[in-house]
Amino acid sequence: MLSEASEKLCNLCTASKTKARYRVDNVPWFWRPIWLGYSWLAGFGCWAVFHLLHLTCRVRIEGRENLTGCENCIYCFWHQVGFLLFVTLVRSHRRYAMMAHPAAYMKPVHIVLRLMGVRILLGSGGEEGRQAAATLAGLLKQGWSTAIAPDGPRGPGRVLKKGVLHIALESGVPVVPVRCEAKPVVRLRWWDRKLVPLPFARITVVFEQPLTVTETNFAEAAELLAKRMSGAEA
Repeated sequence: MLSEASEKLCNLCTASKTKARYRVDNVPWFWRPIWLGYSWLAGFGCWAVFHLLHLTCRVRIEGRENLTGCENCIYCFWHQVGFLLFVTLVRSHRRYAMMAHPAAYMKPVHIVLRLMGVRILLGSGGEEGRQAAATLAGLLKQGWSTAIAPDGPRGPGRVLKKGVLHIALESGVPVVPVRCEAKPVVRLRWWDRKLVPLPFARITVVFEQPLTVTETNFAEAAELLAKRMSGAEA
C-alpha cells in the first residue's frame, strides 16, 4: 500500500513537465556558488514578500473548532490557493514535513519552506520516492503534520489525485480540507490561475471538518474532500 501511496504522492510533488538535468545534490562545483547564491536570494526574497503580506493583510480564520482534537493532520487545499496559505502561515508553530522534488531549480522553494519551519523530504519517484513517502508516513504517526495540494503540480486544476488519501489511510492521520479566499488578488497566468494577494488584502482561511480515511469509505472520502475544498459541502 505504501508503494502505491508514494507513487501517487510523488506525482503531486513533481514541478516540471520534463526530467530535471540536475538535482540539489549533484549541481557541478563550478555552478554551485552561483546556483546557491541565486537560490538563497530568490528563496529569501519570496519569504520576505510573504512576511510583508502577512503583516499588511487582514486574515480571518474560520472553522477553528473543526481542529479540536486533531493533534496532527494532513492539510489539503487546491493548488490555486497555495500562496494565500503561505502568507497566512508564514512561520510554522507545529512540526511540519513535506515531500519536495529534488530538482536543482526547486532549491528556492526548499529555502522558503525551511524558513517557514518545514522539514523537507526529498523524493520524486522510484526508490527515493518510496523512501520519502515511508518517512512521511512515519512522521505523521509520530505526531507531525503535512500539507498537500492534491491537484498539483501540473493539474488539471481542482481535480483530486488520490495520493493524499493513500497517505492518510497508511498513517491513520485525518485529512483537513482547507479553503482560502482573498480580495483583492492577482491571478497568475499559470495552469492553476494561482491567487496572489495584494498588500492590505482580506484573506479568509476556512478549516472544514476532518475526514478519516478507511478502506471502506475511500471513494466517499475522495468525493467529500474535493467538495469541501471547493466549498460545495460543509
